[in-house]
Amino acid sequence: MTGITVRYAEAAEIDGWDALVARNPAGGDFVQARPYADTKAAVGWIPRFLVFEHGGERGDEHASVSLALERRIPLLGSYWYLPHGPAVATAEEARAHVEALRDFLREREPRVFAATVEPPIERIGDAPASESEAARALAPLGARWRPGIQSNVSTAIVDLAGEDGPRTDAELLSSFQKRCRNSINRAIRDGVEVREYPADAETFAHMHRLMRLVGGGGQTLRLRSEDYAERFWRGFSEAGLGRFYGIESSGIEGGGEGSGTAGGGTDAGGSPALLAYVIRVGERAYYKDGGSERPRTSPGMSNLLQWRMMRDARDAGATSYDLMGTPPRDRLDDPSSPNHTLAAFKLSFANEVTELVGAFDLVLRPRAYRLWTRAGLPLAQRAHRRRYRDLDLY
Repeated sequence: MTGITVRYAEAAEIDGWDALVARNPAGGDFVQARPYADTKAAVGWIPRFLVFEHGGERGDEHASVSLALERRIPLLGSYWYLPHGPAVATAEEARAHVEALRDFLREREPRVFAATVEPPIERIGDAPASESEAARALAPLGARWRPGIQSNVSTAIVDLAGEDGPRTDAELLSSFQKRCRNSINRAIRDGVEVREYPADAETFAHMHRLMRLVGGGGQTLRLRSEDYAERFWRGFSEAGLGRFYGIESSGIEGGGEGSGTAGGGTDAGGSPALLAYVIRVGERAYYKDGGSERPRTSPGMSNLLQWRMMRDARDAGATSYDLMGTPPRDRLDDPSSPNHTLAAFKLSFANEVTELVGAFDLVLRPRAYRLWTRAGLPLAQRAHRRRYRDLDLY
């Protein structure tokens, strides 16, 4: 056994779940939050709320909490996925938590044949993620490395705080690339204004359309269904964790950013030309969704929008701002890499790529796991898309 134990959360803990998530060792993460669990419950997953506790003299003290998503697979049993969980930041913590999870599942949930864990540990150095310290720590537990599942396994993160506390506007602005600063200042000189939008049907309709126009509308985009997206936005907004921001533009011609991350509107005056959705859980903020209609944007709009959202997140208590997705460091110049067209814009704020170590399949029943990887997962993917008209099982 290990110094960490696992149990199911009590009702009072589930009621205050998002506050517990915000206190995790790795920080608050929206894919651990209650609205994310509710979104996934509507497309066939069963949310499980786990509390990891210290043993020994520190018994009954929370080490972390984690959302687990369960999928029941005919003939095989149950499969679990912990999105960015266990929510720890070091290989040592990951080993203790995953060992505790393994013991818990063997004792309490013997039908679970495998659990995919995805601790949000940063990959340091140039060694492959499959050879990272975390991979070496988890291998003796029967955990097999696999590529990360969440979209920000490679990403750009802006530090909103320094050693002495939150960065001032001047400190934060000076950390951006010169071209980015110039773009922000130009938009300010042009009188561009950023405003918030309500999480209602009209805003949702604008966002759906604008997201389909990312990259000028000529790309084949992997977007969730409208039902999924609206459930997600509504849930996080009602929980006080998510906000829509946008810029209205009437009759502006040309001058798009070329970033594919800003938003647009319709031909009617007063509609948003850019829209974005931001989530904050504790000290971590995320630029989750955005869209733009390029013919109606002018230079600097996208930069100013991000600048406003970062400052609001900082003022609300966030110390980091995740721009959600870039190519890996070694594929920044590869046009075929996902997020290639977005990288230059995002890195003008963050300057460097942050990569996580990926995910790991904790194998509990090898035969069932082999059947799952060879045939069960592809079948489950097809069945999920057909039943829920959803992009992907995960």
